[in-house]
Amino acid sequence: MTSIDLASTSPVRADAPASSDGGAATNLRLLLLSLMLAVVAFLVLYPVLSLLATSFEVNALGQASVYGTEKWLRIFSSGNLSQALINTLSLSVMRQLIGVVVGIGIAWLIARTNLPGRNMLEIGFWVALFMPALPVTLAWVLLLAGRSGLANQLMAQMPFVHGPVFNAYSWWGIVWVHLMTSSIAVKVFLLVPAFRSLDSSLEEAARTSGATLFGTLRRVVVPIMAPTILVVVLISFVRSMQAFEVELILGAPKNISVYSTIIFSAMTREPPDQGLASALSIVFLISIVPFVILQQWYSHRHRYASISGKFRNRTLDLGRLRWPLFALIVLLLTMMTLLPFTFLLMATFMKMFGVFKMASPWTLDNWNGALSQGDVLRSLFNTLTLAVTAALAGMVAFTTIAIATLRAKFFGRRILDFLTWLPTLIPGLVLSLGFLQMVTAVPIFHPLYGSLAVMVLAILIGTMTIGTQVLRGALVQIGRELEEAAWAHGASRLYTFRRIVLPLIAPSVAVVGLEIFATANSAVGIIVLLGTGATQPLATLQLTLLDSGRFEQAAVIGVVIMTLTIASALLARTIGHRAGIGRRVATG
Repeated sequence: MTSIDLASTSPVRADAPASSDGGAATNLRLLLLSLMLAVVAFLVLYPVLSLLATSFEVNALGQASVYGTEKWLRIFSSGNLSQALINTLSLSVMRQLIGVVVGIGIAWLIARTNLPGRNMLEIGFWVALFMPALPVTLAWVLLLAGRSGLANQLMAQMPFVHGPVFNAYSWWGIVWVHLMTSSIAVKVFLLVPAFRSLDSSLEEAARTSGATLFGTLRRVVVPIMAPTILVVVLISFVRSMQAFEVELILGAPKNISVYSTIIFSAMTREPPDQGLASALSIVFLISIVPFVILQQWYSHRHRYASISGKFRNRTLDLGRLRWPLFALIVLLLTMMTLLPFTFLLMATFMKMFGVFKMASPWTLDNWNGALSQGDVLRSLFNTLTLAVTAALAGMVAFTTIAIATLRAKFFGRRILDFLTWLPTLIPGLVLSLGFLQMVTAVPIFHPLYGSLAVMVLAILIGTMTIGTQVLRGALVQIGRELEEAAWAHGASRLYTFRRIVLPLIAPSVAVVGLEIFATANSAVGIIVLLGTGATQPLATLQLTLLDSGRFEQAAVIGVVIMTLTIASALLARTIGHRAGIGRRVATG
């Protein structure tokens, strides 16, 4: 007998049974939930409403506000915007089509089969996801940029090769770099914990009935995991529409504009056109809201618990496919991590970025120059402080929000759930602008101007969607009878959460903490307008170096950021393994 009824379409009950707490405790819990809703609503809606108001401002920056519809008319009369929107959608759709198929397969192989070295392979995808996009793109440019790319130069030595084989500065070049950075890795990163929580008796029943290995994946695993997969795909799709670093570097030479690069151009021109950037952002938000509503409608009607008192977590035998699949995944990881890291590291020792044909192209001056600056050490300290603080605060806050939106008897839980989706719909640069307007316009926030605290808030808001939705996905799969059994034996809600729920969702909590930590390490757009010289993190310092043309020293900063993300991946993986479901639940 399995722990899930595949024929059932009724959702798992979201509200807990009446507790034995007194009326005072219930009122206090309701008050705290209402306060949390109010805080989240303010932090999420204020930047959005500020953007909406700014979109109607037609005055120059710094002058008295004058309102009109000029910015909106420019949007709908611009032919460039239509082409940019087509480019944005086509690039995003292609990345997701390839990323979903490859990512689901790899996540399932790592979580559910006896694939050799699967724990190390999982860490590899964590590292691939959090390698900062800007320096990794520079590494691929060094490798694939037309005639100057090293790979093309090597292939040109072959007699049957005429002209460059690869071209990073192209539509497919943009797709390739995204696939090698985040589009595949994010699927693996987010789906592995969810797949580990799937009851293996379902797969065993399918295999006993004669289903093939991949037939089991297609006919059993994917339908059951559809709500979680949909969340991951939607998050990835929205992120891909917001991306601008890769498109800015690889698309500009070929005039391939996307929605985010147009917003970025409006924000960085002299003087900045905040009204146009805000109007573009509001249009972008409105276009994404229907996808969010669709996801919520689907997930509320297709929610199944796969961890119950009869949970089993056996791995499937791949047979003769074990080593061929292992080799393919290792090859993919090599291209995603080792190859770009090697070329980025190579760039740090080059006298001139991308110029190999010199009498003596190598030097140590880039490292000496970067590490001898006091700005680098101060920025490193700021980065670690920002990342650790945001990760710790986010794990607590997002777990609380996820429980409130899924388990609590609370009138505003649907509203709270919807609010957690809004930040991811706004490009990071524009969200940064919204927070800047908040700390300068609201007197209570004036002391936060230029501080690490406001950057922590921005990072938390920017990662709120992925954090809460990943934890909701983990909570959905925990059968309520586990908690009900504890309550029946007199356990309090806090004790039940600490001893039963938390151990089961610990891997997902660790994943969320790592996501926040790595985002704080490498985020540029979301904090670029919020820091000052004294609070500048490494990512902003790297952008400053790139803007001044010091690509080699910027590569040094990129290597430092990569080292931080690799260390955080190893640490989070160790914590997740020790506190994970494998140590708390019998595998049978």
